[in-house]
Amino acid sequence: MPDFEIVGKFTNPDQAIAYASSHVVDFALLDIDMPGMNGMELAQRLRKIRRDIIIVFATAHPKFAVDALRMKADYMIFKPFDRDDIADVMERAKLLRRRQNKRFFFRTFGAFDMLVDGEPVRFRSAKAKELMALCLYRQGCPTSIHEIVECLWGEDTVNADSTGYRRTIKELTDTLRDYAAEELILRARGSLQLRLELVDSDYQRFLEGDSDAICQFQGSFLHQYSWAEPMTCALQEKKELILARLSRRGESQ
Repeated sequence: MPDFEIVGKFTNPDQAIAYASSHVVDFALLDIDMPGMNGMELAQRLRKIRRDIIIVFATAHPKFAVDALRMKADYMIFKPFDRDDIADVMERAKLLRRRQNKRFFFRTFGAFDMLVDGEPVRFRSAKAKELMALCLYRQGCPTSIHEIVECLWGEDTVNADSTGYRRTIKELTDTLRDYAAEELILRARGSLQLRLELVDSDYQRFLEGDSDAICQFQGSFLHQYSWAEPMTCALQEKKELILARLSRRGESQ
């Protein structure tokens, strides 16, 4: 497969750990049920060596899925699998690696924050920060001026003068310029749009089925903003469905 090189394959977990200690390993596909050291223990040891290593578990037993979620595995593949399943795993690994290299990260579980190169952004105003959150919430779709005004100032102000939202847009633009991040927002007549391909967030990871993000979500999403409440309920329902499905699979084995 293009873009990938198998640098080692092992039947002995200790040998795998020894290799990872002295070589660059970006990705590990691990069996869970092994004699001696199981896959969960091996994954934890590998993560101590390299925190950003991508871990994918292969197993014939769905009962391990919940444990893998708690262990913060990046993905799981169930036996028997075929070439298409492996190709899907490889594509996910490339996506995860690109994600790790992005400068811009948004925290949405709990309170909203934006980080650039790991440092929190100081917005020019609370409204500018809320506007950034709204653009992320829209997940790359254009956010109309009408929607901005309705969410940030309420329905009663939709027909009011444009001073407030124009000032807020300028404050957001100035904030992004401070952090050399102007390219994040596309401005068109009557709308703003976040360039989703340039950013990462716990919200996006959850929607993509990332196990770590699913575990991190504890029922709170953009809690400063009332317009985000419907999505909070939707995320909670999705998490409950995922965990229930995994539990049913385990019970059926």
